[in-house]
Amino acid sequence: MVISKKVRLVRNMIRCGLHLVALLCTIQVAIGLNPDVVLQRSITKHGYEAELHKVVTEDGFILSMSRVPGLGKPPMLIMHGLLGCSADYTVQGPQKSLAFLAADSGYDVWLGNNRGTTFSKNHSTLDPKSKQFWDFSFHELGVYDLPAMVNYILQATNSEKLHYVGHSQGTTQFFVLTSSRPEYNEKFSSVHLSAPVAFLDHATTPAIYLVNRVDELMAASQLMQIYNLFGRGHPKSYMDTIAFASRTGYLPPGLILTNIWYFIGYHDSINRTLLPDILETTPAGASVLQLLHYIQIYNAKRFQQFDYGPEENLRRYNSTIPPEYPLHRITTPIHLYTSDYDNFNQPQDVDQLTRRLPNVALKFKVPVARWNHLDFFFDVDAHHLYRVMLGAMAKLN
Repeated sequence: MVISKKVRLVRNMIRCGLHLVALLCTIQVAIGLNPDVVLQRSITKHGYEAELHKVVTEDGFILSMSRVPGLGKPPMLIMHGLLGCSADYTVQGPQKSLAFLAADSGYDVWLGNNRGTTFSKNHSTLDPKSKQFWDFSFHELGVYDLPAMVNYILQATNSEKLHYVGHSQGTTQFFVLTSSRPEYNEKFSSVHLSAPVAFLDHATTPAIYLVNRVDELMAASQLMQIYNLFGRGHPKSYMDTIAFASRTGYLPPGLILTNIWYFIGYHDSINRTLLPDILETTPAGASVLQLLHYIQIYNAKRFQQFDYGPEENLRRYNSTIPPEYPLHRITTPIHLYTSDYDNFNQPQDVDQLTRRLPNVALKFKVPVARWNHLDFFFDVDAHHLYRVMLGAMAKLN
C-alpha cells in the first residue's frame, strides 16, 4: 500500500508526541545555566570575543545584546525571527555564520534578542510569570525593542548610522518601526531583510491550520495561564527537557525538529551534527500574542496593527478596525532576500510588499530549489547568501 506524504508526516508527529509524553513523565531536568552564560558561550566557543550588553526599553523590558567587535567598519545589528534568538546567527560557527563572517570582514557586530526570549526575559517591575509581562505582540518589538537597541548601539559606538539585518519577524518589526516612527529611517546605512513578512495572504505553511483555532488558542492560554510559547528556564520548560534528551540520546533530535519546523518551513539541509547545539537555544520563546498578531494579518489580508475587537479598537485607534502600517513612510534603502519555495513568503506576497515600499534597492531571489523559511540561517549553504549581503553592504561603506 502506498502511504501519502501527508499521512507519513502525521504519523511522525504522533510518534514524536508519544516520545515527548514518555520523556516528560520520566525525565525531570532543568539545564540550570545562567542565560547570560549561554549567550556569551554561543560566541566564545567558536574562538571569538564576546561582550554582553543590557538595554532597557521605554516600557521597562530588559533586553540582552551580544557584541562581536570588528575592526574599522560601521556597526551592524542582526535580529532574529519568531521563536528564534541571536544564537541562530552563530551556531554554524566560523566561515558559516553571519555574525562571524561579518566580524571577519571588519564589521562591529551586534546581535539582538527581543523581549520574551530566553535571553531577554526580565523587566524593571513586571514578573515574567505574570500575564502583564506577556502582553505584547510584534508591534511592541517594533516601537520599543528595536529603537532601544538601535539607540544603544549608536551611542556606544559613537556612530550616526548602522547596517541592519533581519529575518522574518526581524523584518516585521523593522517595518513597524520605520513606518510608525519614520525618523528612524535616517539611522540605517542599509537594510537587509530575508524572508520579509508583512503580507501572508498566500502562505502555504501548515501553521495556517491555526487560523481557524484562534478562539481555542486564546481560551486555552487563559485557562492554563500560559501566555508564552516554547519558553525556557524558570518555571521549568519542556524545551529544556527536549534539549537535554537530544544530547543524551533519549530522543532523536532530527525527529523533534522535523515535527516542530515542519510547521514553520525548512527542507532537510541542516548540518545534523549541530542539532544538539541548535536545540540548546532554539526555540527561544515568544508571546502567544505575537503568533495571534500574525494570524490576524493573514485573516485580514492587511498589514495592520493588533486587532483588539471593535470596542477596544475604537478606544485605541478611533476606528473599529486596526489601522494599516503606512509602509510608504519607509524611505531607507532596503535589500530583500527571498525564495519562491518559502512557504511563509510566497512570491505574490513579496511582490505586494515590494510595490508598497518606496525604496527597494535590491530584490535577490535565492537560486536554490526547495529553499524554505528557516533555510535562510540554518541551511548548510546559507553562508553563500551572507556573502551576497556583505557584498551589498561593502558598496555602501
